[in-house]
Amino acid sequence: MMNRYIQKEAKKDFKEWTYEGLSFLLQQERFREMAVTALSKFLILNQSIEFAYNSLYYEVFESADSSYVVNLYSSNEKDDVGEFIEVNLVDGGLCTGSARDAIEFML
Repeated sequence: MMNRYIQKEAKKDFKEWTYEGLSFLLQQERFREMAVTALSKFLILNQSIEFAYNSLYYEVFESADSSYVVNLYSSNEKDDVGEFIEVNLVDGGLCTGSARDAIEFML
Protein backbone atom coordinates (compact mmCIF):
# COMPACT_ATOMS: atom_id res chain seq x y z
CA MET A 1 0.00 0.00 0.00
CA MET A 2 1.30 3.46 -0.89
CA ASN A 3 2.24 5.88 1.90
CA ARG A 4 -0.55 8.47 2.36
CA TYR A 5 1.96 11.29 2.92
CA ILE A 6 3.65 10.53 -0.39
CA GLN A 7 0.25 10.44 -2.11
CA LYS A 8 -0.66 13.82 -0.63
CA GLU A 9 2.68 15.39 -1.55
CA ALA A 10 2.62 13.93 -5.06
CA LYS A 11 -0.76 15.55 -5.71
CA LYS A 12 0.66 19.02 -5.10
CA ASP A 13 1.03 21.17 -8.18
CA PHE A 14 4.64 21.01 -9.38
CA LYS A 15 4.13 24.35 -11.14
CA GLU A 16 4.67 25.86 -7.69
CA TRP A 17 8.18 24.43 -7.65
CA THR A 18 10.65 27.03 -8.82
CA TYR A 19 12.93 26.25 -11.74
CA GLU A 20 15.92 26.88 -9.51
CA GLY A 21 14.57 24.66 -6.75
CA LEU A 22 13.88 21.70 -9.03
CA SER A 23 17.21 22.14 -10.82
CA PHE A 24 19.00 22.19 -7.46
CA LEU A 25 17.28 19.01 -6.30
CA LEU A 26 18.02 17.17 -9.55
CA GLN A 27 21.66 18.24 -9.70
CA GLN A 28 22.53 17.38 -6.10
CA GLU A 29 23.05 13.62 -5.86
CA ARG A 30 21.62 13.37 -2.34
CA PHE A 31 18.43 15.23 -3.35
CA ARG A 32 18.12 13.96 -6.94
CA GLU A 33 16.69 10.67 -5.71
CA MET A 34 14.01 12.52 -3.74
CA ALA A 35 13.07 14.71 -6.74
CA VAL A 36 12.91 11.77 -9.17
CA THR A 37 10.82 9.79 -6.69
CA ALA A 38 8.37 12.68 -6.19
CA LEU A 39 8.06 13.30 -9.94
CA SER A 40 7.51 9.57 -10.51
CA LYS A 41 4.75 9.41 -7.88
CA PHE A 42 3.07 12.43 -9.43
CA LEU A 43 3.21 10.76 -12.86
CA ILE A 44 1.66 7.56 -11.49
CA LEU A 45 -1.19 9.43 -9.81
CA ASN A 46 -1.94 11.86 -12.65
CA GLN A 47 -0.84 9.98 -15.81
CA SER A 48 1.07 13.10 -16.97
CA ILE A 49 3.55 15.68 -15.74
CA GLU A 50 5.26 18.79 -17.06
CA PHE A 51 8.36 20.41 -15.56
CA ALA A 52 11.36 22.55 -16.46
CA TYR A 53 14.96 21.41 -16.02
CA ASN A 54 18.24 22.59 -17.59
CA SER A 55 16.50 25.20 -19.76
CA LEU A 56 14.22 22.56 -21.33
CA TYR A 57 10.55 21.85 -20.77
CA TYR A 58 9.59 18.24 -20.16
CA GLU A 59 6.25 16.64 -20.91
CA VAL A 60 5.77 13.03 -19.80
CA PHE A 61 2.49 11.18 -20.15
CA GLU A 62 1.17 7.65 -20.13
CA SER A 63 0.36 6.29 -23.56
CA ALA A 64 -2.48 3.92 -24.42
CA ASP A 65 -0.23 0.84 -24.23
CA SER A 66 0.97 1.48 -20.65
CA SER A 67 4.26 2.96 -21.77
CA TYR A 68 5.27 6.61 -21.38
CA VAL A 69 5.87 9.32 -23.97
CA VAL A 70 8.62 11.77 -23.04
CA ASN A 71 8.95 15.03 -24.99
CA LEU A 72 11.43 17.88 -24.50
CA TYR A 73 10.73 21.40 -25.72
CA SER A 74 12.93 24.47 -26.02
CA SER A 75 10.06 26.74 -24.94
CA ASN A 76 7.07 26.46 -22.64
CA GLU A 77 4.94 28.24 -25.25
CA LYS A 78 1.59 26.52 -25.81
CA ASP A 79 -1.14 26.80 -28.41
CA ASP A 80 -4.72 27.90 -27.76
CA VAL A 81 -5.68 24.35 -26.68
CA GLY A 82 -2.92 24.22 -24.06
CA GLU A 83 -0.59 21.89 -25.96
CA PHE A 84 3.13 22.53 -26.37
CA ILE A 85 3.93 23.93 -29.81
CA GLU A 86 5.45 21.16 -31.92
CA VAL A 87 8.00 23.41 -33.64
CA ASN A 88 9.69 23.76 -30.22
CA LEU A 89 10.12 19.98 -29.87
CA VAL A 90 13.82 19.22 -29.26
CA ASP A 91 13.70 15.50 -28.55
CA GLY A 92 11.30 12.82 -27.52
CA GLY A 93 10.83 9.13 -27.17
CA LEU A 94 8.85 6.24 -25.86
CA CYS A 95 9.78 4.61 -22.57
CA THR A 96 8.42 1.11 -22.05
CA GLY A 97 9.58 0.93 -18.43
CA SER A 98 8.12 2.25 -15.19
CA ALA A 99 7.10 5.82 -14.36
CA ARG A 100 10.48 6.25 -12.68
CA ASP A 101 12.24 5.01 -15.83
CA ALA A 102 10.28 7.59 -17.85
CA ILE A 103 11.40 10.45 -15.57
CA GLU A 104 15.03 9.33 -15.71
CA PHE A 105 14.83 8.52 -19.45
CA MET A 106 15.61 12.03 -20.66
CA LEU A 107 17.31 13.45 -17.57
